[in-house]
Amino acid sequence: MRRRPPQSHFQHQPPPPEHTPFELRVKELDDIKTVVLKHMGRLNALKLQYMDWFERRRQTFVDAVKLIQITLPQLVPQKTNTLREFRKAHEVASRLPKRGLPVENCASVMGEYLVFWDRLLELHKTGQELYARVVEYISKISAMREPHILDTVHDLQSTLNTQTNESFDFTTVHNERDNLFTYKVAQHDHQYHGLLAYPPYLLKMACTLCFWCNKMHLERE
Repeated sequence: MRRRPPQSHFQHQPPPPEHTPFELRVKELDDIKTVVLKHMGRLNALKLQYMDWFERRRQTFVDAVKLIQITLPQLVPQKTNTLREFRKAHEVASRLPKRGLPVENCASVMGEYLVFWDRLLELHKTGQELYARVVEYISKISAMREPHILDTVHDLQSTLNTQTNESFDFTTVHNERDNLFTYKVAQHDHQYHGLLAYPPYLLKMACTLCFWCNKMHLERE
């Protein structure tokens, strides 16, 4: 008598169940949150790097800005209330001929700050792209749990877009509670506090935006 060939143990197992539309939407939201968390990590890393630079270089930086203002008052803005004014001062310092004068070192020191600012702008652009992805996702669903979170996300992104701008007057910003370390600027140099407090202020807001994005949850239909 001929034996039957052995049958596979898995031959008659049913196929895995397909995900429901709700489960697929939840997974899509989880994927967005994963990307947002990575972005938040980069924001926090930049803030830590800035804090380290601030601790080591703040007085050298302030002295460089003051020196270029004192040396070339006709060419350099005497008040630095916007990044545009600061960048203009840096450009003037960068064009100075090399004669062995102390003021010629100002451009290099001021450029250290612009490295952080330019990196912040890159992260802001990434944040705008993530926000657009969140908005697109929301447009495809019917209901979110705690919809007020969406209002917070929209408001924060709108504020970031307005204030992450080289024409924005950062002296109008007050963030004593979130960035106390910036108040280590000497009292007689307080006019430069806004300039030094501006990047961590924006980074804090961007991190808060990421925090609320990760609090979003779908409402089960």
